[in-house]
Amino acid sequence: MLDSPTVPDLNLMPMDEMLARLDRVLAASPADATEIAWLEMRRGREETGRQRTAESPGGFRERTLLVRVREAGRAGFHRTGFATVSELENAVRMALAQARLAPPGPPAPGVGPVAGASRPTDRGPELFDRELAGLDGARARELVQSWAGRGGAARLDWAAARVVVTGSDGRRRSAEVTTAALAVRQGRGPNAGRAVVAARSLAGLAPERVAEEARRRAAAEGVADLPEAPPSLLLAPEAAAALVDLLNRLALSSTAFHAGDSFLCERLGESVFHPLVSLRDDATDPRGLPFPFDLAGEAKRPVDLIEEGVARTPAVDLPLARRLGCAATPHAVALDESLATNLFLRPGGADEGELLGRAGEAGLWVGSLQPLEGFEPRRLAFRAVARGVRRIENGALGRALPDLLWEASLAEVFTRVLAVGRETVVVAGDEPLLGGISAPALVIGPTGRLIVAPR
Repeated sequence: MLDSPTVPDLNLMPMDEMLARLDRVLAASPADATEIAWLEMRRGREETGRQRTAESPGGFRERTLLVRVREAGRAGFHRTGFATVSELENAVRMALAQARLAPPGPPAPGVGPVAGASRPTDRGPELFDRELAGLDGARARELVQSWAGRGGAARLDWAAARVVVTGSDGRRRSAEVTTAALAVRQGRGPNAGRAVVAARSLAGLAPERVAEEARRRAAAEGVADLPEAPPSLLLAPEAAAALVDLLNRLALSSTAFHAGDSFLCERLGESVFHPLVSLRDDATDPRGLPFPFDLAGEAKRPVDLIEEGVARTPAVDLPLARRLGCAATPHAVALDESLATNLFLRPGGADEGELLGRAGEAGLWVGSLQPLEGFEPRRLAFRAVARGVRRIENGALGRALPDLLWEASLAEVFTRVLAVGRETVVVAGDEPLLGGISAPALVIGPTGRLIVAPR
């Protein structure tokens, strides 16, 4: 008789135990200043057609601890996945060893107690959904099969997480959070219609609406030819969100500014995009994927990154704040990196009919851009495979086209905006625990190069 398969323990560490361990480690740290961020999450994925095996019990647990110390004006970092007190103390020692080899940095901020930096655990309804946190593989399979319908397909990714940020200056922030992302496909090949959405709760996914949108985007049989003249493009919200995410990483991250690679390094305060383009980071807005603090324990607040085409600020860590002569922003995603993770591309006033009209009869509708990669950051160049492409015919989505390879520049894309949609879609970021991107549809004038993607 075969042994029963070993199922991993997917239970998260109790919040009280996480805090108690961190308090002991901070009290024992010999460093001048110590910060620790602890992220622990249980993830799951279910999709139609997936073959279940003993090795895929329907979820897995992840744990990440980020340690930063300051010693005699030098900073050291260490990352680990271990969580016993002895292993955490060893992580502090490893960070100290790195600090002693690092060059001296600018004076550190004071290490005395920070007033108001210790708060009870955030776990409001905008962050945590009990139904989602208790979801198991069997129930998830039932859901995706019902959402896919006959002849369709669906995939659900979900996670429940606990996050703690503590420091020797007295800071203590913690949160319990859930997140889910749903993708639905109707049809097959280039004629298939696809739609996605992300939310903090199962109810927030509005799965019936997503399935209906996927059906609406499906095309009849047959494939059209690529227009001879360069077409205007009507980008679905999912495609627009992908471009926003790439812009954020190439041009608005602290890493891009430190490296001198950002397109915006010498352009802050200048008009760089069309006035219809406004990009805000707002982790306090429940219409997105809200989160109460960054991984340095700073409370989140709205930050305008691009305002009516004018570049206002990147994500700013303390070294960049000193260089730019401005305040740091609450965007720490690691103890040495800042990145906006709750992006909102401001919607416009155009409904679907107006968007189709602005794209014109020679225009193309693009459902998604995947994969999408950037290169030559100073030029904001990118290449992507445009999928779910449709001819615009008689003011509506028409015949399908094969997948297209699109090479262009984000600088040109966001300069040649012809119209911005009224409705928005929230899609998950690279780490949906921390946030996502809310975007409307965009009509873009002809730009870059479009060819049929090689198979």
